[in-house]
Formats: sequence, C-alpha cells, structure tokens
Amino acid sequence: MPLKLIAPVYKTFTLERSDERYGNDGEPTTVTIRQATQAQHEQRQSLWDTIERKFSDLNPDEVTLVQHVPMEVLKRLEVYLTLADCNITTESGDPMFPSRQDKDGNPKIALSKAKFEEAWGLLPPDVAEEIHQKVLDVNIIWSGRRGEVS
Repeated sequence: MPLKLIAPVYKTFTLERSDERYGNDGEPTTVTIRQATQAQHEQRQSLWDTIERKFSDLNPDEVTLVQHVPMEVLKRLEVYLTLADCNITTESGDPMFPSRQDKDGNPKIALSKAKFEEAWGLLPPDVAEEIHQKVLDVNIIWSGRRGEVS
C-alpha cells in the first residue's frame, strides 16, 4: 500500500518557565505548534541560500567559506513557520499573536510576517526561547544534533 499523507501534528504546550517567572493571572500561558511540512522546511532552508567562497591570493590552496545565518533570525523564522496559536496578550489585553481557523478547522496565526516579527520582537528573550524550544520539540528534524541531518 502506498504512503497515505496524514494531517500535520499539532501540539499544545504550557509555558511553565514563563508562567513561573512572569505570572499568568490564573490561566496558563499556552502555545500550539504545528509540525512543519516540506513547504515550511524549504522556507527555512532558504536561509542558507548564499554561501560566499573566498580564495587567498597569498596561499592558492586556502579557501574560506562565509555564511551569515544569525541564530535568532533562524529561531524567529522557525516559530513563524509553525506557531499555530498562542494566548500571550499585549499590555492592553489584545492577543499578541492572533489566530484564526484554517480551512480544516486548525488554528493558524493571522499575522503577516512583518507583523509577526514586530510582535516577536516585543517578547522577553527567555519567553521567546521557551516558545522556540516547543517548536523544536514538535519539529525534531530542526533540532540540531537531536535530529537535523546536515
């Protein structure tokens, strides 16, 4: 029997470290992360599109490869590609990452990439790190030594 595609996995996590540090007014802070598809994986891989090769005039056998992929940019993109829902609110009580249902009834962040990046930039770094860790828990292939094949 040939492979039959199944819907991507969605998993909801409580941000326990963030709640412990910042409080939660009685309702736990949660994020729902979606398993990446090949389309999201390709978007992520596009960060490595440019590799610069430098040859030395002084030593013809010396070649230097230069690649610029800041880790925080990678983390932000991975979260953008897979965050489906999040109940963190702004200071005024509005959803920081508003979501809506997709055609299959699953949650999906309803922000442009620019608006997402703006909201992401407002988070304390430790909260952003905890959210990113949940992304890696669902998307093992992106988690370095734990799963990604070079």
